[in-house]
Amino acid sequence: MEIALNIDNLDDKNLKINIKKVGQEFCDARKKTTNCIRPCYALHFVLFGKGTLIDGNGKRYELGKNDTFLLYENEKYSYCPDNQDPWSYIWVEFSGTGINELVALCGFGKDNIKKHIKDLNDFIILMRNMYECYDMSEVQYLRCSAYLMLIFGKFIEQELMAKTSLRDNRNKTQIRNILVYINNNHMSPSLTTETIAQLHGMSVRSLNRLFLEMLDMTPIEYLNAYRISIACEGIQLYNPAMSEVAGWVGFEDEAYFSRVFKSIKGISPQEYKKNGSTDDPFLWIKEKGMLFR
Repeated sequence: MEIALNIDNLDDKNLKINIKKVGQEFCDARKKTTNCIRPCYALHFVLFGKGTLIDGNGKRYELGKNDTFLLYENEKYSYCPDNQDPWSYIWVEFSGTGINELVALCGFGKDNIKKHIKDLNDFIILMRNMYECYDMSEVQYLRCSAYLMLIFGKFIEQELMAKTSLRDNRNKTQIRNILVYINNNHMSPSLTTETIAQLHGMSVRSLNRLFLEMLDMTPIEYLNAYRISIACEGIQLYNPAMSEVAGWVGFEDEAYFSRVFKSIKGISPQEYKKNGSTDDPFLWIKEKGMLFR
């Protein structure tokens, strides 16, 4: 049985994965070297101990706890446990189409089959869940396939994080925390740039620079846009009086609220209500991938 997905990053190829086997082994130090040409792909996670693997080009890999390695289909490998501290591992065998492109996104290559993962626990939980599910029944097979895709997803996520600079990661975390704070306090008329900056341990200048870099707008522009989005959502859902809406979203002056609303939406809040608008009020921030509600 196969699970098929269309993945744009694979050049629109049809990805098909057929799980062959899920297993785990606690090797004996006397176990002989395994020499074989792989009939399918095999992804291993080393739980304990050590072992040695040699690929078809003679490249040698010394493997231990927190290492994972991928054996490619139709490639020759030799591997054996350490004779003093033999390894234990859990693995999944699979075949299909589009797999080379998928595992490349995960950071693997035929000349780079090993990855060391600092925190292996999340992967092991998924692998153990897959192992417990595997009994070749159709329903359980689908669950196994889902766990394998989650594993690939975590590999890809780690690769993307590794390619993102430490500064970018820090900025994303900082802007997320600030947006969550603004979103939770948007109804407060006293919310100011100075207050936001002080509470997050930064200068107003640094706060403005962060918003312009990450969102291409100032903190006040964001605050007003978010308030108006909340107002639009309220108008769509509850059909309220405009004076009520202004107060909901932190405007003490209804006339000022109307001016800000029109500057952002192009029409007055009364016209928006009359038109029965059904647009997505938060599309502008969803497109930036920064909606935190």
